[in-house]
Amino acid sequence: MLFIKSGDEKLCEHVFELSRKECEIRQITMTPIQQVALISHLSAMVHRSLTKEKLAAIDRSLFSEISQESFWIAKKVKEALEHLDEDEIYLLSIHFEIAKHNS
Repeated sequence: MLFIKSGDEKLCEHVFELSRKECEIRQITMTPIQQVALISHLSAMVHRSLTKEKLAAIDRSLFSEISQESFWIAKKVKEALEHLDEDEIYLLSIHFEIAKHNS
C-alpha cells in the first residue's frame, strides 16, 4: 500500500531495494517496524520527487551525530530520485543510523 501511495510503485520499490542492499552490504539490519517506517519515508520522497514539492528548511546542525556511512547511504538513495533538495539526505539518514544500533 505504501509503495502505491508514492505515485510510482515501481520507483518506490526500486529505492527501497537500493536502501536494503546498501544496508546489507554494511551489515545494517532493520527491524520490520523500521522497514515500514523507511518505506513510508521513501514513499513520501518519491511523491515529492514526482510533484517537485520542496521540504521546509531544516537545521542541519541537529544531524551532527549521524555517521558518514548513514549519510552516504541516504545520499545514494536520494540520487536515485529527481527534483529533491539536499535536506532529504539528512532526514533519510536517520533511518540508517537508528538501524545501525540494531546490529
